[in-house]
Amino acid sequence: MTKYSSEFKVKLVNEYFDRQISILGLSKKYGMPSKSPIYRWVHEAEANGLNYLITKKSHKEYSQDFKLSVIEYHKLHEISRLDTAIYFKISPSQVNSWIYRYNHYGVIGLRRRPEGDDR
Repeated sequence: MTKYSSEFKVKLVNEYFDRQISILGLSKKYGMPSKSPIYRWVHEAEANGLNYLITKKSHKEYSQDFKLSVIEYHKLHEISRLDTAIYFKISPSQVNSWIYRYNHYGVIGLRRRPEGDDR
């Protein structure tokens, strides 16, 4: 379950796009401990549209080759993990996870893990 609803994300991004309030102002107005999620939502919406913020209900499996291509793209273009996630239309936390696993376990860390493997 996500921490913030899709409706909430869209509402905040729309307020920002309407130039009613800054990202910092939004985080204060809605009592959010950090402005980072709002910053991410705004950039995701700018790149992919507001519909991108609607929470996906299905769990998608990615191939080892796809994960490796994401990591290589991130390194080759020297862009942020957020921008990499936006480019591939995946979660920034997914990019973080794959980079971490690749750095600690190599290519084998990108293989599909069996159920219950918390590595």
